[in-house]
Amino acid sequence: MTISRRSFIKGGAIFGGGLAIGFNLSGCAQTEYPHFSATDLQPNAYIQVSPSGQVILQLYKSEMGQGVYTGMATMAAEELNMDPSLIIVQHAEFYPDFRDPEFYVMITGGSSSIKYGYTILREAAATVAAMLKTAAAQYLSIAESALNLKDGKVVYAGGEVDFATLLPIARGLATPTEVTLKSPQDFQYIGRHRQRLDALGKVTGKSEFGIDVQYPGAMTAVLLRCPHFGGKVSSFDASNALKMSGVKSVFEVDGAVAVLAETYWQARQAAGVVSVVWDKGPLAGVSSESLRVERHGMLTSEAGKNVEEKGEASAATGELFEAVYDVPYLAHATMEPMNAVAVATKEGIEIWTGNQSPDIALSEIADATGFKREQIRIHNHMLGGGFGRRIMPDYLVEAARIAQLSGKPVRLVWSREDDMRGDFYRPNATVAMSAMIDQSAVTSLQAKIVAPSILGGFVQFVTNTLLPQWLPKGLHKKIGGMASGSDPAAAEGIAHSDYEFPYMRTDYVEQKTTIPLGYWRSVGHSQNGFFIESFIDELAHQTTQDPVAFRLAHMAKDSRRRQVLELAAAKANWGNPPQGQFQGVAVHESFSTVVAQVVNVSIADGKIKVHKVVCAVECGMVINSDIVVAQMEGGIVFALTAALKGEITIEDGAVQQSNFHDYEVLRINETPEIEVYRVDSANAPTGVGEPGVPPLAPALANAVFAATGQRLRKLPLRLA
Repeated sequence: MTISRRSFIKGGAIFGGGLAIGFNLSGCAQTEYPHFSATDLQPNAYIQVSPSGQVILQLYKSEMGQGVYTGMATMAAEELNMDPSLIIVQHAEFYPDFRDPEFYVMITGGSSSIKYGYTILREAAATVAAMLKTAAAQYLSIAESALNLKDGKVVYAGGEVDFATLLPIARGLATPTEVTLKSPQDFQYIGRHRQRLDALGKVTGKSEFGIDVQYPGAMTAVLLRCPHFGGKVSSFDASNALKMSGVKSVFEVDGAVAVLAETYWQARQAAGVVSVVWDKGPLAGVSSESLRVERHGMLTSEAGKNVEEKGEASAATGELFEAVYDVPYLAHATMEPMNAVAVATKEGIEIWTGNQSPDIALSEIADATGFKREQIRIHNHMLGGGFGRRIMPDYLVEAARIAQLSGKPVRLVWSREDDMRGDFYRPNATVAMSAMIDQSAVTSLQAKIVAPSILGGFVQFVTNTLLPQWLPKGLHKKIGGMASGSDPAAAEGIAHSDYEFPYMRTDYVEQKTTIPLGYWRSVGHSQNGFFIESFIDELAHQTTQDPVAFRLAHMAKDSRRRQVLELAAAKANWGNPPQGQFQGVAVHESFSTVVAQVVNVSIADGKIKVHKVVCAVECGMVINSDIVVAQMEGGIVFALTAALKGEITIEDGAVQQSNFHDYEVLRINETPEIEVYRVDSANAPTGVGEPGVPPLAPALANAVFAATGQRLRKLPLRLA
C-alpha cells in the first residue's frame, strides 16, 4: 500500500499487522491569538491593523532565504491594494490556525508555503479590506461601491480617509463570512513586484537571526555531545575547566556535558579541557561502508514492499539491462549553526531562536522539562539557512534543559564541528534500476530502492504534537517504527513518474540501521532524481536515441514536463555545445513544480569543469519573479556542491567530517554561468525552494558521460 505523508498524518495508517491509528484533529481548542491586541482590528490570525493604521502580517512560515517574507507580504498586499513594503511583517508564534494542511503541524517545509498560503492569506487580507470599506462607507455615508483601498487609506472621489480613523468603526463590525478575491488580470503586485523586502535589513545587518539574540545576564552554553550516535557520557572530569576565566559551571545534562561561561570563547575553550569518557552506544562499530555493503546485499535478499505497479509484467519483453546507483549521507551545513536562548522560571520557559517547526518543538520541550505546552513560548527569528535541518527541535530542547538545570538564562551556541557531527542527515541509499529492451523499444522500467526511512524517525515528533501529552513517549516511537516501511519519501520521484512504458514497478526495502536522518532540501527527490534521470539517459544510449528525444517520446502529450524540457533544450541550444564542451540533461517534478536543466561541462586534467547550467521551471503563477530565479540559482549551486563534493562518512558510529575543510562547499570560482527561464502558467503557485535541486546531479552525470564515456553511478561524482 502506498501512503503520503498527508494521508498518514490525517487519517492514521494501516500497517501489515492490521493496526489502525487515527488522529482527531478537529478537537483542538482555539485559544486567544498570542499576538492579540484589544485595540487592533483583528478578524483572523494572519492580518491585523493597529490603532496607528499599520497593517501587520503574522509570518507563520520561517524565512530562511527562500523568500516567504516577501511572497506572503505580496499576497496579502494584493488584496489590500497596498505596496508590500508598507506591511509590517512579524515572526509568528504558534497558533493552531498556522498548522500546515499537509503535515498538520506548524512547520515550514515541502516547498508548500506559497502553495498553501496563496488562498489563505489573500482571503485573510480581503476580509480586512472588506471591513475597512464597510467602515468607511458608514463614516463617509457613501456607498461601498464608490470606495477603493490604496496604500493604507480608503480613497473616494472626494478625498481619502486613513485606516486609523476607520478602526473604531471597523472593530465593531461582524466579520464577513465570504469575500471576493481579486481576479488575476487585476493584480498589481503578484507577479509584478520584484523587490525583496528583507534584502536591505540583511545586507545592512539590521535583520535579527536567532544567533543575534542577546538576553540580559545570559550565560553562554557549550554542550559536549557523544561523538558516537546514541552514546552518552560515562564519566567526566571538569576540574581544569572550572579554573578557567569566566567559567561558571560544568554539569551533565541528558547524556551530555554542559559548560557555562560568560562568553562563547570562554565556554568553548573550557569545553576543550573537559575530560570525558563516553559510552559509544548502539552504533559502535557501524560504518558508512558497512551500511553500503548491507544495502547491496538487501537488493537480492529482501523482497521489500511494492510501492507502485503499472501495466502487465508480461509486457516486459526483450533483454534485461540494469544498473546500481549509490548516494551517501549528506549534512545540511547551514551557514548559521544551531543556537537558542532559553529562560526558565517556575512558571515556564521562553525560547528565542530560528526554527522551522515551533509546534513540534513545544511538545518536545514540554516532555523534556515537565512543563505544559501552554507554559512555553517560542519567539522565532530569521534563519541563516534551514534546508530541513531546523525542523528538528533538538537544540531548543538542549537550551531549555540547560536553562532549567542551571537556573540561569542561557544562550546555547553550536560550533561548526557540533553542527557537522550532530546533524539529522540526508539518507544514504542504493537503487537497482532495470529495464527490458526489445530491439530498440524499452518495454519496462523498474526500480528497487534500499534506504533507511526518514518518516520512521520523524513521525514520532508529529504524533507527539497531535496526540495528548499524557500518552507514553514510547508509543510515538512504536508508531514511527510501524510507519517507516511505508515512507513515501523513499520512492518519491521514481514512483508515480509520468514516464510511460508498458510495464513499470517500484519496490522499497527499508534499511533499519542508520544514523539520525532528517529532511534535506528536496528530500527523497534529491537522490531519486539522480537515480531515475541517470538511468533514463542510459536507456537512451542503449537504444541509440537522443536523450531529449527519448524522454519526450516516453511522456504523455499533456505532460507538464514536456514543455519545460523543450524550453530548456531550446535555450541551451541542445546538441550544439561550444567546442570542447559536452551536454547532459535531466527533467524532474517535485513538490508540484517541474524543473529541467541542461549542463555544459568539459574535462581537464581528470577534473570536471561545469561551464553553464540552463534551467527551465514551471511553478504555476509567479508571485515574485526575482525570487523564482534566485531559488533556482541557489538550488543549482546547492546541488552542485552535493554532486561534486558532498559526502558524510561514518566510522565506529561517528561522523568523520568536522568543518568545511573536509565537507567542502562550492567556491565562487567553481560556480558556472546560470540561466533561468520560466514557463508561464495561470495555475495556482507552487513551491520553488527545493525543486531546483533534483535535476542537477543527473544532468551533470549525463554530461560527464557525454564527455568521457564513463557512467558515474555513485555520488559524489569522481572520475576514474
